[in-house]
Amino acid sequence: MNRTAGIAMLCLLSLSGLGAGTTFRYLQSKAHILQGQVRLGAFSLSGVPLDDLESHLEPIREALAETPLSPLELPRYTAPLRDWGIELDPVCTALAIREAWAHLPLMERLFGNPKLTFEPQWVINRAQLQERFKPFHQINRQPQDARVQFRAGQVVIIPEQVGRRYHPAVAEQNLFLALNQHLNHPLPADQPVVFSLGLEETPPRITQEMLRPIQGVLASYTTRFPGYQIDRNHNIRLASQALDGRVLMPGERLSYNEAVGSRTLKQGFKPAPVIINGQKRLGIGGGICQVSSTLYNAVLLGEVKVVRRANHSIPVDYVPLGRDATVTDNGIDFVIENNYDHPIALSVQLERSSLTIRVLGQSRPGRQVVLSTERTYLKSPPVQEVVNPNLPEGTRKVLQKGRAGVRVVLWRTVYQNGAQIKRERVATSIYRAQPQIVAVGSRKPPDAPPSTD
Repeated sequence: MNRTAGIAMLCLLSLSGLGAGTTFRYLQSKAHILQGQVRLGAFSLSGVPLDDLESHLEPIREALAETPLSPLELPRYTAPLRDWGIELDPVCTALAIREAWAHLPLMERLFGNPKLTFEPQWVINRAQLQERFKPFHQINRQPQDARVQFRAGQVVIIPEQVGRRYHPAVAEQNLFLALNQHLNHPLPADQPVVFSLGLEETPPRITQEMLRPIQGVLASYTTRFPGYQIDRNHNIRLASQALDGRVLMPGERLSYNEAVGSRTLKQGFKPAPVIINGQKRLGIGGGICQVSSTLYNAVLLGEVKVVRRANHSIPVDYVPLGRDATVTDNGIDFVIENNYDHPIALSVQLERSSLTIRVLGQSRPGRQVVLSTERTYLKSPPVQEVVNPNLPEGTRKVLQKGRAGVRVVLWRTVYQNGAQIKRERVATSIYRAQPQIVAVGSRKPPDAPPSTD
């Protein structure tokens, strides 16, 4: 090769290198510009340099901040997105776009027609968002079971109510789904973006249909009390309200103590006479044993299973001997169980001086239940003497009649259409003897005055 040819070759190579370098720099600059169909929702980002993404996202952020947002459920109100504490994050959104773009093959970025649609990254002010969601906590509603009432001699079934529960996490998820949908398919400026709170229905335990078999009265029992005992009658009223309308499904049990609750001043109960260790004293909740004893007699006549029952230590005057049921806050409970194949319910009717409890269920025409008792007296009552200085010496006065201890066996006889079909021993009750209290006088006669002539 001569000298002229060598110089020409060197010039050609130089020009070729210069062109390649220029081409490389051009392709490199082109690779840093979004090509093809690159979108943030409905907003096109094609032709936007990667280094200038944030400035192009800023107008989108401002437009979205004014987007009206409204919940679907009540209480319904509309507020701009920024008032909900939510804004587009231009920095994080741009970072996500750059990372996705860098993972594309170079040739596709340069000469292809990539189709990329990105989801926005949001900045969330949690305190502000929670403040917006706060009013919706009030729409929570507990489910209401169907109930049974006894009105004017008829069984009335009150339908159930479905409850609803609000979940903030679900509501927030639905909010962002609605925002992303709006970003892909923008709504008119005056039309709010609507999202659902995602309320969950909570079904009741007992429905109206389940109570259809309750059509009549299985049994009822009435006890009486003095109308003037205001505090005791107040306690009776509280216990009666706790039992009224109670439904027991087949096999379900009712604890009297759980149903009535603790007998405390805080729960509204008042001091009234109670029986403690064979003595009548003043105690909180006095009178509620009359309700449990009335219920005991009603379920006995209705042939409902009695799981747990205890008698008082001494007889009470509102039910026959052997047919009482005592309860205490410290463990003595009265428990019954629905042994029928259909639901039963309790109806409690309280008058000024009487209490009636009915067991409602399927009517049983021709059915008759008779309760009877057998008594065995255990021992004579002890005599307790009390000195009384106001009575003359040698005088005795009975203050309290004694009662012998007694053992009572309760029987239940069942008749169907006049024919006896069953006789069973229900319970045995033992009552302790009550002492006879006698006042003995200790006042001495006055001395005789001296005689005079």
